[in-house]
Amino acid sequence: MTLAQDMAIRKTPAGTAGERRPQSSRDRDRFVGFAFAAADLLIETDSMGTILFSAGARCRLTKGDVGGLVGTNILDVVAPSDRKYVHVLFDRIQEKARIKPARVIFQAIDGQKFPALLGGCRLDSCPGSLFLTVLLTTGPSSSVSGVAPVGELMDAHHFSNILEERIVNAREKGLDHGLTLLLVEGLQSMVEALPEGAAEEIKEGIDAYLRGISADGDSAGQLSGDRYGIVHAADIDGREVQGHIAQIIQAAGGALPGGIRSWTVDMTDDTLGAADAARALVYTVQAFASAQGGDFTISSLEDGANRMMSDAVERIARLRATIEKKDFFVVYQPIIDLETQAVHHLEALTRVEGMSSPADFITFAEDVGLIYDFDLLLTQTVLDTLKVYRKEPKLPDVAINLSAKTLMSPIFLKQFQTVVEPYGDLYKKLLIEVTETVVVADIAKLNEVLQKLRSVGYRICLDDVGAGSTSFQSLYGIQADYAKIDGKFVRGAVQNPRDMAMLRSMTDVCRQLGLTLIGEQVEEAVHAQLLVDLDVPLAQGFLFSRPSRDFAYFAKDWSKVRSGGKVVWKS
Repeated sequence: MTLAQDMAIRKTPAGTAGERRPQSSRDRDRFVGFAFAAADLLIETDSMGTILFSAGARCRLTKGDVGGLVGTNILDVVAPSDRKYVHVLFDRIQEKARIKPARVIFQAIDGQKFPALLGGCRLDSCPGSLFLTVLLTTGPSSSVSGVAPVGELMDAHHFSNILEERIVNAREKGLDHGLTLLLVEGLQSMVEALPEGAAEEIKEGIDAYLRGISADGDSAGQLSGDRYGIVHAADIDGREVQGHIAQIIQAAGGALPGGIRSWTVDMTDDTLGAADAARALVYTVQAFASAQGGDFTISSLEDGANRMMSDAVERIARLRATIEKKDFFVVYQPIIDLETQAVHHLEALTRVEGMSSPADFITFAEDVGLIYDFDLLLTQTVLDTLKVYRKEPKLPDVAINLSAKTLMSPIFLKQFQTVVEPYGDLYKKLLIEVTETVVVADIAKLNEVLQKLRSVGYRICLDDVGAGSTSFQSLYGIQADYAKIDGKFVRGAVQNPRDMAMLRSMTDVCRQLGLTLIGEQVEEAVHAQLLVDLDVPLAQGFLFSRPSRDFAYFAKDWSKVRSGGKVVWKS
């Protein structure tokens, strides 16, 4: 009986033979109904992929009836870039009896490529057959932009971007997923020494296999030349992965100079909340990807990764507690007008009790993605302080540090506006000091964000010009109001002609771009005089004032109180 006859019988009106079908027929209809509810196309193939039966939508794979696919091989309708990958999926059906739907790129009858989810199973009662489902979909499965090119693994950056989402989804949906870090020591040097064909065979084989075992078929990344990360179902065993990689290398005639080691993380650990647990894993993956030489070797991987993960969990827990309890304080350091010695504005800096280096605190918050929460809280704290002193006639403006990565987040900008809105016009007292512009690949997009902020009254300052964290590319690509010259050039220019040449160059470029210059780390009178000679109008440093919690001191008339125990440069 054909599937069409089966479904016709199912539609037979009550009181006819349709009601008298045996239980086995009703069960079969039920399973057919379930299959079509979950897929657009049902396909049965033999173990080699030859299509034995097909039913459902044509899915652009054939011009005529979908039955026309019978006798062809399913690989004929798969994009060439995904054929090795589909081979892996077939092997996994044979091995595991069932695979969840994974993303595959198909090739339509007109040559156009399109994504679909391919799932499948085998039945002991039907030896030699594989039963596949094809569900049409659109775009990448991840909401994160910048997925890997078709048929390739993601790089470290894109893998980190999708990792947090996948981990949170797994926790929220109760999926039993794991994360495996894979070290194939010496892979890069081996591949470089092999003939081109063999090298390509190994790369394509490893890529296809890791995609095939990854969740949804698109949750694997090559983190560096010999390091990989894979989010996968819990039934994946690290030793199994090592064995498959070794077989791929041997089959292509390669001889690995090192060994293969894997480390699998249980993503269901509930020590932290879902989002923070994901951040700990992302942080560990990034450290694993960037580790050099002996930091992660065959012998040290397990201990090193475990130690790093444990440390990340502990530090994130402390950081989360600091944010939730507001267990930090703000200090203010003045930026001085060198001509009048009046306070031009203040910079808000954070300090955490028991933590010697605020830079380490901020860097770690950026690395694990908690800087957004912290930046919002800092903004609110500064606005609360300004609100207390808002009646002071010379209430100074305050610069708050926001990383370029933070500013590129649409979610952050919406939250930022929500935090600022209750304070009315006080937001106009804020300057936004943009840090780490070097990490942003799309300077034009960052500039677009900053111009929107400028259009509503915020002034923009670029931090650490010349230090590498703000490049000349950033200077040319971003319209801002102020630029801070990195202090090492200010101090170095006093004695080093090369630093002086760099300093002159930077000041000339910034002036031509219409930026008001601020010299940092001015600690001696000679540093201040140097800035005056170079026509740099503003300066910041211990020569004028150390950071202080006493906002009231700076909120008063600086010209009257500046001698109160403070060291102030006088020309």
